[in-house]
Amino acid sequence: MPKYELAVVGAGLGGLAAAALAARQGRKVIVLDPGDSAGGVLDVYREDGFVFSPGPHLSFGFERDGTIQKLGERLGIALNASLCSPCYQVALPDRRVTVYAEHSETLDELRREFAHEFDRIARFYRDLRAEVIKGAKSRISAFLLRRKTAVGFIRRYRFSREFTAFLDVQSFFFFRRRADDLSLTSLITLCDTAPFVIHDGFKKLVEQMVDVILKNKGEIRYRTPFSEITLGDGMGTVSSSTSPQGGADAGVVLLNTERQKQGRKLFLGIRNDVVPTGMLHCVLCLADYSRMEDLFTLSVSAQDDLSVAPKGMSTLIASCSSSSLLTKNELMQQVGSVIPFLNDFVVLEREYDPAARAYVVPEGMSFKTLRFPDSQVYLSRSSRGNVYMLGDGSGTPAQEIAAALAFVARLK
Repeated sequence: MPKYELAVVGAGLGGLAAAALAARQGRKVIVLDPGDSAGGVLDVYREDGFVFSPGPHLSFGFERDGTIQKLGERLGIALNASLCSPCYQVALPDRRVTVYAEHSETLDELRREFAHEFDRIARFYRDLRAEVIKGAKSRISAFLLRRKTAVGFIRRYRFSREFTAFLDVQSFFFFRRRADDLSLTSLITLCDTAPFVIHDGFKKLVEQMVDVILKNKGEIRYRTPFSEITLGDGMGTVSSSTSPQGGADAGVVLLNTERQKQGRKLFLGIRNDVVPTGMLHCVLCLADYSRMEDLFTLSVSAQDDLSVAPKGMSTLIASCSSSSLLTKNELMQQVGSVIPFLNDFVVLEREYDPAARAYVVPEGMSFKTLRFPDSQVYLSRSSRGNVYMLGDGSGTPAQEIAAALAFVARLK
């Protein structure tokens, strides 16, 4: 049986990042995945001339010293992302706010939509900026800033339910938690930094990481069902009953698979006529202030982009989180509240149903979450010691990559 220093089960973004980083360090690496190509749930879906990229097209982490920027530097690859303004829209039950890269323009939007509390809002953004300046001037201040939480900072302003929801919708999208559950540094990133647009989604980054793995003598085996993969008693043995090669003997095994139910995604091919004037590529939506768990996002392609849709058509992806109880029909109704008369202009409708990507952990194996200075990192270590679980399928790309960076640092 071939021997490897690292075996990665699952070619998702985090697993590929860990494998590419390890391979770049000269370690012998193998990646196993059930699909026909790398990328996991970020892989594209094609039908009738429409091309859907289910992964997010907006992300933090590309800024200077950001997590994804660090990955690019360590792998020696160029990142296909750029700043764009306006950035995205937040659609609340009774108002809509456009968020810009330039904060003065965002504040103009907030002044119009939250006039009765704008003085507090302006002071909130001004005080966040002061924290950034203070941290830049002193190492001690920067250290203390990293240890602060957002909850106390936010509560001092006594915001309305509506503005709190404005912050929470964005926080859920970019960090998978409410704003007052963030660290203060993450809150500053959310409110004081513009996200980057990822051209072609994360497809290009996936291709680049696969190239790094293969160029550094790593190996990737596709069409290896997770249901056929077992961890042997030797703790580092990964075997597959369907693979001609059988398995691999690895010093360390990293599982990069789903651990919980994924959110619902609808792929819609629509006629351009129905897209509201001024609607941006990304809209973060909340239909009911009392049901924050049912927030959803809309991602619409550029009109007349013939690389993703036939002429006169666009792609629209509607997504809600795993915590949402919305059915397919309910999600369509919610989307219709943002895009009137949608049903009359839909030419293709599919619910995204990726191939099974959940690995069944062997009985008797438990995992303990490892703690890191960045509370957004998802990484667990098994009772066997040399088996790790990276992510749980619910993290953002930046969080998955942060976990990969932390994992590879432990290998040294």
